[in-house]
Amino acid sequence: MTVLHGMRLGLLHFMVASCAMVLAFVTCHGLHEINQLWLQQIAPRMHSVFLPFGVMILLGWVYGWLALPLILPAALLSVFWIVGGEAMTGTIVFITVVKVLSVPVTFALFRWGGMDVRGEGGMANWRGFVMVGLVASVLGNVPRATVGPFGGGTVVEMTEAMLTATAADVAGLIAVMLIVMLCFRLARRMGQV
Repeated sequence: MTVLHGMRLGLLHFMVASCAMVLAFVTCHGLHEINQLWLQQIAPRMHSVFLPFGVMILLGWVYGWLALPLILPAALLSVFWIVGGEAMTGTIVFITVVKVLSVPVTFALFRWGGMDVRGEGGMANWRGFVMVGLVASVLGNVPRATVGPFGGGTVVEMTEAMLTATAADVAGLIAVMLIVMLCFRLARRMGQV
């Protein structure tokens, strides 16, 4: 009975994480379409707020390395849905895998450097959380800027792509943090937490 319970609990965590990732991608894609009405000339292929990255950081904080099998299938499925089957090349898969992998790697780097941002059982260190997000974003966006859709361009174009993607990731992280904090406040007011 314990094994079955453990499998159900694991499946529940997988479903919640997958739903959060897919919802973040769908919301982000919808916001991107709305943004294109105003910002079409500035960055036609870039997001101004990339919510899935915020969800990745949040799940990486909660699950650590276990976040990889929870996030990766939903991330690949969502990217497949957004770009379509024809555009889902090995490069796109590589970029997605590196982006997802950058999250637990960055948490581990911070822990090995003496700053355990995950802080088992303690209060969340929001400054550390944003610093992890910034470093993970830079690590995760290097392939996108160098071999992805912006790769092969000039140094200025690749730097612009890197900065824009990093800004969108950090904006998505802050948006997700604010949403989670508001949910916890609401839950506290209702007496649930």
